[in-house]
Amino acid sequence: MLKLCSRWSSAPKRFFSSALYLTGDKAREQYAVLVPYLDFQHKLGDWDRLRRNVRLRRSSIDCDSLKLQWELYRDVELRKKQIEQSRIELQKRIQQSVDEAEKKHLKNRAILAREDLKALKEQSYAVADAFIANNFLALPNDLHERTPEEEGKILYENVAPSSRQPRSKDVLQAGARTIQEQFEYDALCFYMTDDAAFMDLQLPIRCCETFQRDNFIVFSNPDFVRSFLVEAAMVDKETLHLIREDEEPADKVNLLHLCGGGTLLSYLGYFTKLSVFPSALPLKLVARGKRYRQHQVQSNTVHMFGACRSYEEAEALFDETLLTYRRFYDQLPVEYRLVQVAACDLQPAESMRIDVELYDWQNRGYVKIGDLSFYGDFLSKRIAFIYQDGKAQRFPHIVAGQAISSVELIKLLLGNGVLAKDLPFLSYHS
Repeated sequence: MLKLCSRWSSAPKRFFSSALYLTGDKAREQYAVLVPYLDFQHKLGDWDRLRRNVRLRRSSIDCDSLKLQWELYRDVELRKKQIEQSRIELQKRIQQSVDEAEKKHLKNRAILAREDLKALKEQSYAVADAFIANNFLALPNDLHERTPEEEGKILYENVAPSSRQPRSKDVLQAGARTIQEQFEYDALCFYMTDDAAFMDLQLPIRCCETFQRDNFIVFSNPDFVRSFLVEAAMVDKETLHLIREDEEPADKVNLLHLCGGGTLLSYLGYFTKLSVFPSALPLKLVARGKRYRQHQVQSNTVHMFGACRSYEEAEALFDETLLTYRRFYDQLPVEYRLVQVAACDLQPAESMRIDVELYDWQNRGYVKIGDLSFYGDFLSKRIAFIYQDGKAQRFPHIVAGQAISSVELIKLLLGNGVLAKDLPFLSYHS
């Protein structure tokens, strides 16, 4: 039996180590689902690039401390290799020796080397845990060259003919009453009626159909996700609902979370440790589902996921997907724009993101309804998602984003006087 745990519970908070990276001592008690690809050469090969990335994102990562930890970790690993090599050489000499006294001496040295290696491995777990689990895996994705350094940039604006004139006071008041009448919710439940309920059903369906016309495949995702995938996507666990399982050990690190099938997290479980042939790429998937978050009302969403062989191919898919977004939003009688997000507003796993913002006359400002993110091969390396290139294994480049969130969109439409009958593409019949 599963139980939804409230973050406001008075129960003592449990502290866990990483579920994405388990050192050898923890792996004896906890199951290591995967081993992420640790690309030290790329991430730590250019400290100036890393410092710039951290600075532009306004991250709290201390690069100087990270460098010291990296040097300590590297020294420990080098010492382990040297001792292991020494043991191999001693074994060869023991096999080749014909002198019993020399054999005894070499065996004693081999025993000491084995004990030294065992002790060093035990010490190295703490070093690896401090460096990799708590610091290296917390490093953000590389910034895309198109990401603005300081401020967001408007890439496209569409002012629908029927939205050029400001809404009258009567229209806005009627819209506010409609929202109040058709939306009912409390801390646990959420209901919609009349036009709101109809649009909540139809808008995601029509959005998916727009993607299907551009050769996207409809996908079905689970509502639940494990902690190691939450860490892989660098999502804050505190934003998700925690699910308590029966007979769950107190020290379990790979917990269960409720995220909803219309999110990036819900795709990742399928692609974890998946190996595909190059002919299967590019993948273009779209899914309808729920989105659950702490302190937020649940919503029906449409989320796309794409995987490509190369960085350049992923860039092309990113731009093509933006055109699909535009084809859907051009059908709505509201003003909207596409905004290139600045580096400081990106999530750690994102290399680039464009937000879809609609103008709300009720609040006289823009409201974010959707987004599209470029991840490169960052996520693939963390979940061991690969494709075969001859005998080599490579990591696909990922593009993903939330095309719509129905609750935010419906509130904006109704609040601005747009009813279901004003959206003929929904096949509304009075």
